[in-house]
Amino acid sequence: MKDNNTHEQIKSVYHAILELKHQQDSLGGCPTSCFSTLSSKLFKVDTIPFLLYTDSGLFQVSEVKASDTGKDVDFWTPFFRIEHVDKTEKCGILSLLRPLSLTGYPVEDVSDVERLERTEIYVKVDLTCICAVQCLDIHLMKKVVIEPKW
Repeated sequence: MKDNNTHEQIKSVYHAILELKHQQDSLGGCPTSCFSTLSSKLFKVDTIPFLLYTDSGLFQVSEVKASDTGKDVDFWTPFFRIEHVDKTEKCGILSLLRPLSLTGYPVEDVSDVERLERTEIYVKVDLTCICAVQCLDIHLMKKVVIEPKW
């Protein structure tokens, strides 16, 4: 019976990722949908950030080199964006989201994350090894600008 439950859980996670990809594509403005441009204007984001869990706990990628600013920076992240789902291999191509403070500094603890930044770093994840998916507030993807009072 345990094998059947595991199979159903894998199937459920896989379908959740497919639905997440569909919803995210709607935010980005799919040219075939008359509501997509409205969604992208309302939310002003094209990413639904999420966390993944395995039997061992929170799935994260660490010691990644990124050179968005011209120099290499090490960072860890449990935050992802779905880029593509390979239906035959049951795997996902995920881009890494860099966790930052409100002022743009890297954070060490998940509870300190106030903003997420997209990167051009991708990982291929076997979705059959994932037990759960947790979507996050899309507003974490916005850059917050605080205007001075005076």
